[in-house]
Amino acid sequence: MAKILSSSFILLFYVLLLVNTSDQQQQLINSTTIATCNFTACNSQRISCSSNLDCDCFSLTSNLNTGICALATLSCESFVRCNMDNVTCSIESTICVNSTRCSQPVCYPLAMANKQICPPKTVTIRTTTTTKSTTKITTTTQKTTTTTKASTTKPTTTVHFVNTTNQSSTVARWIFTGNMTDTRYRHTASVLSNGKVLVTGGIDSNIVLNSAELYDPSTGTWTTTGSMTTARYVHTTSVLSNGKVLVTGGTNGGNPLYSAELYDPSTGTWTITGSMITRRYFHTAAILSNGKVLVTGGFDGIIVLTSAELYDPSTGIWTSTGSMTDARYYHRLSVLSNGKVLVTGGSIGNTVLNSAELYDPSTGTWTSTSSMTNGRAYHEASILSDGKVLVTGGGDIGANISPELYDPSTGTWTTTSNMRDVRNFHTASVLLNGKVLVTGGWNNNIDLNSAEQYDPSTGTWTTTSNMTNARRAHTASVLLNGKVLVTGGFGNNSVLNSAELY
Repeated sequence: MAKILSSSFILLFYVLLLVNTSDQQQQLINSTTIATCNFTACNSQRISCSSNLDCDCFSLTSNLNTGICALATLSCESFVRCNMDNVTCSIESTICVNSTRCSQPVCYPLAMANKQICPPKTVTIRTTTTTKSTTKITTTTQKTTTTTKASTTKPTTTVHFVNTTNQSSTVARWIFTGNMTDTRYRHTASVLSNGKVLVTGGIDSNIVLNSAELYDPSTGTWTTTGSMTTARYVHTTSVLSNGKVLVTGGTNGGNPLYSAELYDPSTGTWTITGSMITRRYFHTAAILSNGKVLVTGGFDGIIVLTSAELYDPSTGIWTSTGSMTDARYYHRLSVLSNGKVLVTGGSIGNTVLNSAELYDPSTGTWTSTSSMTNGRAYHEASILSDGKVLVTGGGDIGANISPELYDPSTGTWTTTSNMRDVRNFHTASVLLNGKVLVTGGWNNNIDLNSAEQYDPSTGTWTTTSNMTNARRAHTASVLLNGKVLVTGGFGNNSVLNSAELY
């Protein structure tokens, strides 16, 4: 009996503590200077809580419907985890919020949720009832509380949030961010664990670059960092589990390269690591579930390659693994949810391939899987949230308009709806909402500034706003805040140093 009373007392204590904590959190955000938001509305409607596009709505751990509108550009390293109860914070003037990006509840500094930093956005709320033909429209500034007027006939209600600033909430826009120091195309861009983006190499007109630079999303500026030992383009970069970046192969303009080097973000310097067994460029690289890096195919200056090799970050050594059935370059690799690797398309000489193969890391062997409907090179392959692989663009003769879906569970391909524009040398990025953003490229005639989104839930494409610059052979990186950074490329007969955010 004593144990039961003791347990009941402890349970009551924690209930009172949580209630008191929730009240304290509510008092904190009731300050007139704190930018608050309705998390449920922001999340379901995919709208911003502020006219400052660097701000986002973070839900309180004590009340999932309520949130603070705060800067989303701070790195996860700058936060302290909430206390073990996932509700309280030990640091003064912070509040416990859910952070999907940081994968844990964090103590967010309320100073960064100030209305001066994240001004509440004015929205239009349209409420339409099925019982009447009239539509009531009200304009309001978003609050943390929502008032709903009940109808005795229980009408269905649809709520739309329409941005009354220059940017539409339903059609995202592109904005310029700082220019890179060097103009470059056929370079690479890698999102580091600290949220910054590392851009390496590429070619500036006739000069192959060894330079590297960093983009900081929190300031929108570029800074130079240590240069690679070897100038290179059409190389690969892979962010390793230890946070370092592995660069492999490419060409310096005259010779295909064996060399590989490592970038350390903590020091901003490069060190040489073991060289590949085979020199190659226009190859592909993928990080396996065991942390090793698989490099496949490419061109060695004489022949197109079937060979593949593995890099072990723990030793810095390369070893051969099974060769592909088909020699290929300009192909794509996709690491599937089952750990296997899908290789698609590419070309050999003037022949564009529609074949696909699967690599099994447990055996080091390749097996053929069903072929795509269309041969394609210079295409893109994107892994969707349901595990399927979407291939876009590329083509046999020029660019292709018809995407296809690969289902790993059946090993088969199916066509999906056509893109609005034919394109190759484009980019395809899987957004945080699961949609795929395709940007730029070449349509067999001109460089494109158009962009479109694929919705896996409907299998349809919709156009979105155009980039400011037409560009191909550029890069696109999904930042930790969900925005997409596009850099460089070639457009309208010139090499670009411009960068844009979507």
